Amino acid sequence: MPLFTKSLKLSAFNNKRIGRYLLYALGEIVLVVVGILLALNINNANEDRKNEKEFRLILKTVAADLANDTLAVNQVVANYKFRQELLKPIINGEATEEELRNCTYCGSAISSYAPVFINDKGYLQLKNFFENTGDLDSLSTEIVQFYNYYTPTLQELGDEVKRATIENVKDWRDNYPWFANIINNKPDPRYLEYLASDKYRNRASYFNIVACLNYKTYLEEYKVDATEILESIAALEED
Repeated sequence: MPLFTKSLKLSAFNNKRIGRYLLYALGEIVLVVVGILLALNINNANEDRKNEKEFRLILKTVAADLANDTLAVNQVVANYKFRQELLKPIINGEATEEELRNCTYCGSAISSYAPVFINDKGYLQLKNFFENTGDLDSLSTEIVQFYNYYTPTLQELGDEVKRATIENVKDWRDNYPWFANIINNKPDPRYLEYLASDKYRNRASYFNIVACLNYKTYLEEYKVDATEILESIAALEED
């Protein structure tokens, strides 16, 4: 065999070996890449299932908070409705002397307040969850917006009712001799005169505005919106 022919065959043989090696190496690379992609896919699926499970648990906490809060809101709304009806004839100047004499709660109607404390455990968990995952759906957005609106609003309105209540008590303490008798359940005719006065009527009117109109109205709106969220969470749990 001529030398150059032998050399060409050897070169072709070596090229063929190199081609086979490259093809094998490429196959190995493809297998590694596929393996990595499969592992990532499995890991992502596991992470999604983990996040979904955590999300469902958080929604249960939110639902429990809302259920407890709406019960409390019902009681407070009923309380302020009672005061509103009690004060209505006085504010309108229609209360008779006998009605004032028998009005056991006329004093306490504007000298006490019923606060509502919003439970935000579930909301804070939800907020922290989506800060970490960045995945915010429509229901979660609705819940976050709900708490962002009602928590400060009810706090502000509740604080105003508290301030009005304390101002009423301080005014009686500092300016009316009958105060000590009344808080100790001792009748005092001067107190009945006060209930029939414009001073009491003005204070009752202001308390009615901040507590029975503003605060109660927002509490009623809170209940409606909270109930809608509870229904949405219940529907999601049924899926």
